[in-house]
Amino acid sequence: MITIRFVSRDDVKDIQSIAHETWMSTYEHIYSLNYINNFIEKAYSREDLNRTIERDIQRSKRNFLIAEYNKETVGYAQIIQINDNEYELLRIYVRPKYQKLGIGKAFIEEFIKDLKPFNKLIAWVEKENDIGRFFYNKCGFKEVEELIEITEGHSTTLIKYELELIIEL
Repeated sequence: MITIRFVSRDDVKDIQSIAHETWMSTYEHIYSLNYINNFIEKAYSREDLNRTIERDIQRSKRNFLIAEYNKETVGYAQIIQINDNEYELLRIYVRPKYQKLGIGKAFIEEFIKDLKPFNKLIAWVEKENDIGRFFYNKCGFKEVEELIEITEGHSTTLIKYELELIIEL
């Protein structure tokens, strides 16, 4: 059974574990192992995650979610508000063995339910990330833009996906 809940202070180790597992499986053919390890060390440090979780706990509209499958923490997702009508999905990761069970879609549905009214959700994904691109397409996102990002001398094409939502009046 899938449970989606807000992140808590006790989730740091699970988030770090999921980040390491998913980044290795998702990005090993896109980025160098050194880049992946450095990124995870910085973006998922205990201090950074604790600050992010503390800020989320203080918000009236929470934006950092955890997924549990049969009481095991298996994924996380976070968005930020860009303006009154638009949010950006910053990160959404599910352990590889739990992918294709509807957990990612459950995150999207929970954000839509909790944060409405807004009319657009965007996400950026590496063009070479077939798993991510398949997920966004399956969830109804549309490709709207491409840009080239250079990181540590490595050029990567990013695709911007948008999900237009119908606002009920």
